[in-house]
Amino acid sequence: MNENNPKLLTTDALVSFLKKASKAYRSGSPIIDDDTYDHGYLAELKKREPNHSFLHEVELEPSFGEVRLKHPMPMLSTEKSYSIEETQKWIERIKKEASKNNIDPNALSIIVTAKLDGLAAMRREDGLLASRGDGIHGNDITSVFDKGVVDAGKGISGIGELVMETDYFDKHIKQLGYAHPRNICVGVVNSDEVNKDFIQALKDKAVRFVPYTTLDRWEGSFNDLIDQHEKVQDQIIKNCVYPTDGVVAEITHTKMKTLLGATNHHNRWQIAIKKRSPTKQTRVTKITWQTGRTGRVTPVLEVEPIELSGAIVSRITAHNAGNVKALRLGAGAVVEAERSGEVIPKIVSVIQTTKRTTIINKCPSCQNDLFWDSDFLVCPNHDKCPAQVATSLGHFFKLHGQVDGFGPKSIEKMVSSEINTLKRIFAADEEVFQKAGFGETQSKNLRNELDRALNAEIEDWRFLAGFGVAQLGKGDSKRLLQNTILMDLFDLTEQEIGNIDGFASLSAKAIVEGLKQQKTTITHMLSLGFNLLETPLLSTMEKIDSPITGLRIVFSGKMTQGSRDDMKNNAEALGAKAQDAISSTTNLLVCGESVGNKKLEKAKKLSVNILNEKEYLSLIKS
Repeated sequence: MNENNPKLLTTDALVSFLKKASKAYRSGSPIIDDDTYDHGYLAELKKREPNHSFLHEVELEPSFGEVRLKHPMPMLSTEKSYSIEETQKWIERIKKEASKNNIDPNALSIIVTAKLDGLAAMRREDGLLASRGDGIHGNDITSVFDKGVVDAGKGISGIGELVMETDYFDKHIKQLGYAHPRNICVGVVNSDEVNKDFIQALKDKAVRFVPYTTLDRWEGSFNDLIDQHEKVQDQIIKNCVYPTDGVVAEITHTKMKTLLGATNHHNRWQIAIKKRSPTKQTRVTKITWQTGRTGRVTPVLEVEPIELSGAIVSRITAHNAGNVKALRLGAGAVVEAERSGEVIPKIVSVIQTTKRTTIINKCPSCQNDLFWDSDFLVCPNHDKCPAQVATSLGHFFKLHGQVDGFGPKSIEKMVSSEINTLKRIFAADEEVFQKAGFGETQSKNLRNELDRALNAEIEDWRFLAGFGVAQLGKGDSKRLLQNTILMDLFDLTEQEIGNIDGFASLSAKAIVEGLKQQKTTITHMLSLGFNLLETPLLSTMEKIDSPITGLRIVFSGKMTQGSRDDMKNNAEALGAKAQDAISSTTNLLVCGESVGNKKLEKAKKLSVNILNEKEYLSLIKS
């Protein structure tokens, strides 16, 4: 059966594939893009059999447990528009129905909100959260709040979606090999024990249940929507901090909603308006496998160069080995690609599979045997794998942030010459670097930068995070050092770490094991005399009496009285907690020059107090 061309499928096979694709998408592992699903496979079925039952049923969500709940009102799918003409047809149907019932069509208004691309759910009047399921019954998934999912609606009832903030996903999760934030939401709902990759996101309150009634909205007439069709979509999507899949338009007239009613598939008074991303087809020439710092081996498709959104693209991410296997990718495969968010090239669909898919079983860096961890291939040879060693060393220098010359290529050259530990790097002199292949001037500069690294002031939590201990990123390193000094970390037990606010027992175990493994390296590095700025202990901070004691503060924009890091350190010395991003827990946003409108709008939406730099400095002096 040729699943790659819907026109060649029998109707039964076409419906079977549509069900398979829908299930994969709703399980968090899509096998084709939504655009291809709608315009390729679904369009072919509509053309052949417009009355087929599949087209008039709510697409099933996966089951998330045994406890089933009946929805107080059906959770239906949404009719879709991909053009101004399709939106106009929807409007004309509503106008016609209004005129039949003596309602002035020109008096009707429309609201438009973002169409969130997450996991649909309903917060019921009794406080339970139910997945969409078959639209009539869903599963009780209220337990997600106990796992750390934030209720952005603060208990209000209604339909919404479980989503992760886009910026957070791009910054912290995408590098782990996940294709879409929806995967994380499905994973959190579907597991009794949360995947270790998602624990920090939950602690950072980045996964949320967002009711549609809490989203920003545009409101206008039918004519306004048509006249500003593109502008409205762009405005709504730009202002949304969550992943979107277009926008949703609906009328506000209660009586008209009742008159229009719904099909078995969708509400007639509502429509999703979406854009088609520009895509191009290209042929895969080979797959390159790359080993990262944690041992995960990820596939990159080398393709015949194509132009996408003004850039020449020759490499496309395949995310993980499971994708390569499921989509049958390899040399000769033809894929349709787009630049997601106009930046990262990704696969939209597979036009032609390869005749032979090859999944490697040896690490491309050290040739050690790989093992499967869900959809990922992992190399367990952490200490001796050149790629893992090099990326781990690079991680330290990247987090240190004040050392030049120690980029990926330089570190790879050092590792290949057995300068493969932090101890050896910091002990190396100019002669050692020259023997490794560096020029005389570059060798001198490298040694000077290492000396500068020892003297430059660096926060102790940043220093600790640089060693790449599992579950100890920058945020948790700071949180840990707010409760104990650096040298006492190695004496902490799992229970003691687990008792600290923000740490779970699973992460506590990983931290204790990781610190044990890194103790020799960390102790040696401390003996070199790094100029560490100590994190104030919470026990000490609680005694501090200042105008900002206990406040959670975000510093944004270019400051004139010092760097943002300086201001963060000063704020924490005064008993405040500096945050990297605005959230529902933020009390104050301090703005320097060139603060983005999106950040300001988010602060206002969350009722965060906003001060400019001068006002803030006056506050702390008072």
